[in-house]
Amino acid sequence: MRIFALLCLVLSATAVPAQASPIRCPQPAVSTFHTAPTWYENLEFDRGTIWLSNLTGNRIEQYSLNGKLLQTHDLRAPGAIRKGPDGVLHVNFGNDNPETRPQPSGVVRLTPKPEVWIGGDTLSSANGAEFDARGHLYVSDPFTGLYEFDRRGALVRHIDLAYPNGIVTIGNTVFTNILIDPKSTIVRITGNRQTRIELGAPDKGLDDLAVGPDGKLYVTTYTSGEIIKVDPWTGAHCVLMSGLENPTAARFLPGTRTMFVTQASGTVLKVRL
Repeated sequence: MRIFALLCLVLSATAVPAQASPIRCPQPAVSTFHTAPTWYENLEFDRGTIWLSNLTGNRIEQYSLNGKLLQTHDLRAPGAIRKGPDGVLHVNFGNDNPETRPQPSGVVRLTPKPEVWIGGDTLSSANGAEFDARGHLYVSDPFTGLYEFDRRGALVRHIDLAYPNGIVTIGNTVFTNILIDPKSTIVRITGNRQTRIELGAPDKGLDDLAVGPDGKLYVTTYTSGEIIKVDPWTGAHCVLMSGLENPTAARFLPGTRTMFVTQASGTVLKVRL
């Protein structure tokens, strides 16, 4: 989440009530995994290690789960990191303001060094990303919308949305946060149908989100400094954590109830549910 324009958003879609049914948020155990004087934007796990997108440092960093730095790769303004169906990590780059930069944006594959996979003029500021059950990659560009690419990296469709940010998928259903929205909205996309899940005013600055082992969405809110647990089908939600320093993304360590959270403050948290 690195956008300097604050504009109003109007979407035409079905709305889900803000609190359709009860949902519980027991207090988690929180510790600091890593801290540095930089902006951490996103993360992914790979074979017992964690990768971090160092947005302002213009690199991606790999750490062991005990916090040891293993390697880095230079990459301008990295965004989401996601493992593809072939096990290769895909990383967005050029996740900054297109009005102030002449450089392109796109997606690289780590094979093992970054190689451009999606480039050209399609994306202006590649931010969030996720693969669906078919192996198609969805990439959000807050300035131009949501994009779907097939396994070859060819564009399948462009979904016209204003300010999409984080992305997750459940099967072939796509969920994306709307970064600038007076009702703090998540959009659920099934085929050509869009449903709004509204978390309520004021605008919390929804950034990224993760799917937990319980099937719930865990949403980071950059502006209000929260992690909100949301039922993806009913819209019921509760605040899991508050008082964070501009959280940007969350991801669960596979096979566990442990979530790692990146922050623009430079601190990466380890959260045990």
